[in-house]
Amino acid sequence: MTTPHDEQVLVPGQLTGSGRYNLLWMLGKGGSCMVWLAQDERLNAVVALKFLLPETSADPQLLKELRIEAMRSRPLAHPNIVQLYDLYEAPDERPFLIMEHVDGSSLHTLRMQQPNQILTWEFLKPVALQICQALDYAHSEGLVHRDLKPANLMIDRRGRLKLADFGISSAINDARARLFDIRDFRGTATFMSPQQMDGEPPQVTDDIYAFGATLYELLASRPPFFAGNIEEQVRTLHPQPIQAALQELGKHNHVPPYVGSLIQACLRKDPSERPQSVQELMTNIGGLTSVPDSTTSGTRRNATGRNETGNRFTREFVIVMGCLLILLLLAVITLIQLNRYK
Repeated sequence: MTTPHDEQVLVPGQLTGSGRYNLLWMLGKGGSCMVWLAQDERLNAVVALKFLLPETSADPQLLKELRIEAMRSRPLAHPNIVQLYDLYEAPDERPFLIMEHVDGSSLHTLRMQQPNQILTWEFLKPVALQICQALDYAHSEGLVHRDLKPANLMIDRRGRLKLADFGISSAINDARARLFDIRDFRGTATFMSPQQMDGEPPQVTDDIYAFGATLYELLASRPPFFAGNIEEQVRTLHPQPIQAALQELGKHNHVPPYVGSLIQACLRKDPSERPQSVQELMTNIGGLTSVPDSTTSGTRRNATGRNETGNRFTREFVIVMGCLLILLLLAVITLIQLNRYK
């Protein structure tokens, strides 16, 4: 069954959303949706609109799931997460999500623009820490991303990472697969944990697996499993160490041993053998001692959660008291020596 808006063709200059949004140009198109840059005529701001394609927008169950995901994701407010503003629905228009527009490129695009199609760890370390901060915040709010991959990791023109599509893409793809009775991961199977691939409930360790697979591809130019029966390989084969993959590809990229070990740990088949939290990832990367907590002002906390200002004061007090004690001892010794010669 089709509806009038299923056949609607979107073109630049078209007004949508009851005339509020002026479409500028298409930013991208996937198997289930397309994203347009648009001018919000009411607020005089640029936004991104994500439209469902006709074959998915006609599915009532998909719209129901999309509403649920939008309601869960909308409250997320973090500098490293793309803000979801609203979900627009009207009888005579195709439904769409209104999102923050990120003026920049995805890590997938940035990697593909490099001569060897790899990114260095020197570049990726601060980016990885920002990914961790975004995931840690979302996990604390009870949300798992479920579609972490380079294409969903944006870098704006100020160098700040923005994590996009919290749960939204997975909801669309799950409903599309159900609607057409297909197994279709839309190219993200290479970043899925075995548990997610088997349809188990979302877990933090699914995002941790995807984090490891994402770093692997960005550093080595290909994901851990990339050809043949990927589903079977993800479930049964151990990934090749990243340095071995680079050597096989004839590419050089300095990946510190601890980074390679961390990636391998993230990619373990058994979720109980992976790092159990993003905080653990940050500790291994060095994030808790080098990245300020964005939720505090003026005072940072160290890895134990203690106030660093207070710790610094205590250290300085001990140093000063020690110096005074040494001076006092020298004075006593000098007095004793002088009394000997009287």
